[in-house]
Amino acid sequence: MLSDTEMLQNIYKGVSMGREGILDVLKVAEDEKFRQALLQQLSEYDNLAESARHMLHQRGHTEEELSTMAKLSSQVMTTMKTINDKSPSKIAELMIKGNTMGVTQSIKNINDYQNGDERILDLSNKLLQTEQNNIEQMKQFL
Repeated sequence: MLSDTEMLQNIYKGVSMGREGILDVLKVAEDEKFRQALLQQLSEYDNLAESARHMLHQRGHTEEELSTMAKLSSQVMTTMKTINDKSPSKIAELMIKGNTMGVTQSIKNINDYQNGDERILDLSNKLLQTEQNNIEQMKQFL
């Protein structure tokens, strides 16, 4: 079972990974409508990150940032997967795969966080819903 702090750290890291993915693909995405969808998702992640950060600080903890290796891995993967195809369809496919991993991790975290703080559970559910909404939004670009 996850503690409150572990759950908040997991939320923060999940949001951070989503942010990194978006920032990486924004470097290659050219279609304006697609870029606007990505920027909207980035804004949602920013709000979730701020909520997790605030709750961690209230509990006397600081947020754990993504490792340099995780960031580098995201950048390399994006570069490799888009080197020959920078179309919205290809990038949307990558984003859907990333969000699907986020959904899976969020569900695992929620299942491991039983009888915890309702505000933290609510934030985790918001992250899960955001990941699911992102998948739906990206489908239009396939």
